[in-house]
This record gives sequence, C-alpha cells and structure tokens, in this order.
Amino acid sequence: LVSMGANIGMTRTPDCHFLAEGRHNGTKLWVFSPDFNMVAKYADEWVAVNAGQDGAWWMAVNHVLLTEFHHQKQTDYFIDYGKKYTDSPYLVEVVTDENGVVKPGQLFRAGRLNKYADQENGEWKFLMWDEAAHEVKMPMGSSGDRWGNEPGKWNLLLKDGKDGSEIQPQLTFVDDHDAVVNVELDDFGAGVTRHRGVPVKTLTTAAGETVQVTTVYDLLMAQYGVNRGLSGDYPADYNDEEAPYTPAWSEKYTGIDRSVLIRFAREWATTAEHTKGKCTILIGAGINHWYHANLMYRAGIHALTFCGCVGVNGGGLAHYVGQEKLAPAESWASIALAKDWFPPSRLQN
Repeated sequence: LVSMGANIGMTRTPDCHFLAEGRHNGTKLWVFSPDFNMVAKYADEWVAVNAGQDGAWWMAVNHVLLTEFHHQKQTDYFIDYGKKYTDSPYLVEVVTDENGVVKPGQLFRAGRLNKYADQENGEWKFLMWDEAAHEVKMPMGSSGDRWGNEPGKWNLLLKDGKDGSEIQPQLTFVDDHDAVVNVELDDFGAGVTRHRGVPVKTLTTAAGETVQVTTVYDLLMAQYGVNRGLSGDYPADYNDEEAPYTPAWSEKYTGIDRSVLIRFAREWATTAEHTKGKCTILIGAGINHWYHANLMYRAGIHALTFCGCVGVNGGGLAHYVGQEKLAPAESWASIALAKDWFPPSRLQN
C-alpha cells in the first residue's frame, strides 16, 4: 500500500481502519511525503520525496518495472493482463512529417485496410496484431462499436469484430518486425528530443499506401528508455543520469537515492506477481493541488497497469477529494464520471 498526498488519519477517517487492518494482516505501507506527518509515522517506509516530484518517482519506477519484469523477465501475469485489459497491443502508425522527422502518429484505423473497409464507423475501430494468425485483427470495444447499429460488440472480449475469430494479441514486435525506425520522442525535463528505435511492421492500405505501424507497448518501452538492443538514444543502465526516467535521473527531482527507488520497484512488482495485483495507491489532495497533477496520477496508474493491479480486489488507485488543478478538465471528467454511460453527473469543482 502506497500513500501519497493523502492524510488518511485526518481527512479520510471512515476509511482509516482499512489501512490499520491491512497492516495487521501483513500489508507493507510506504508513505511518500516531504514531511513526517500523521500518516508517515505509521509507515513501514517513509520516503521524504521533494514536494511535487512524485511524477518523477513513478516514471523511474516504471522504467525499472518494464526493464526487469516485462523485458528481462517476462512475468506471465503482467504480460497476460497487458494483452487483455490495456491498450498496449493496439497498433500505432509511425508517420514522417513535412520536415522528414519520424514520429508516433495516431492509432491505426481499421477502416483503412481492405479487410475492414466495409465496417461501420471503421475510422473509429482499431487493430491488434494476432500472434497466432500472423495478421491484423479488429477487437471489439472501440468507440465505433459503442455507437454502431449492431449491438453487443462494445465489450472487452478478445474476438474480431467482423468474423468473431479469437485474438491472441502480440504486445511487441521486438522479435518479429519488418524494420526498426528511430522515432522522435519529447524529453520535456531537458527541453530536448530523443530519437529511439522502435520495431515496426509494414502494411498496405486500401488506397495503396505503404504504412509502418508499431504497438503502444513498443512505444512505451521507447518512451521509458528500456534498452532492448534497438538503435537510438537509449540509456546504458540505471546509472545514466541524463537519460529520462532512469533511477539516477529521478534523484535530481525527488532527492531520493536511486537504491531506494529500485528496491521499492522490485518489492512492488514482486508483491503484484505473487498476489495477482494486490498493490494499491492511496492518493489525495497533496498531489492534486499541483497544476497538471493528472500527470502524477497517470505515472502511478502506469505502475498499476504494468503489474495488473487495476480491477483487482486489493489493488488499484484509491483517489479522493476533488480540487484537481488539471488541464483540460473535460477529458478527465469524461473518464471520472463515465459520461459515455450516463447523462451528466453532478460535478462541482
């Protein structure tokens, strides 16, 4: 259990007994907080992270999780979860702009291929690569299925929306690609761009275009700087201070030694592997009073999804309060209030 920016003993009193009972049952409590406060005094481990730098902590944690538990060791539970419940297998088009710079583009649209050109809302249905059939498949559950005339296809079943065939999603093309291309990725902390290799497959559209696609997962690996032997500006190891998201890089933001972060990441992943996802982040106003706090949330949510914790009893993100200083609010409200399921909920900023 991780507490970050949440003073559960004072502001979440009705829930506090769950934390105490969890600790009696063997749950380890890590608290990230600049001050030794009411929550920190009950922690098994208190990490005095610099105020507002929780995002840098979690991004470096994610670098370790992807390196050790997805690449060096492909943890079965994490990989299976990623295929079934995340957008990691979806295909993304790699595009070249007018200046010749290669960048990740949009999710590749199913309707652009001959195979799915006849599909309703084909521009809002997306694709995965089936590792058994060695071809693209169109899973159900996209926006095009939500608003289509044919009911019963807006779900998470790994079946093709056209012919109903089973899909075995391929997360990465690292061992099965047509080429490796160096894509440009933003490094906002340093104010520069990085060029890192991602494996791609080549497809031919119904219009006769030749396009290159990679997976969301492969782009995440590149963005987080996981060195898988591909070309480009990848960090040599965890001690590369200039490469974004390495444990050494995080130190100048968080003020915490890389050894603590690496140990935390390994405990987090090992717990999730043995318990099938029973890791929770308790998050509150100490985080969401920072502008763009949603990005700190997202960094933590990545650690949860990489280890199969969302949707698991005993795992997930425990969020509370409601003064989020984020931009833009509309996309957050759509997700937080499930506005595609229900009419507008009461939302008071």
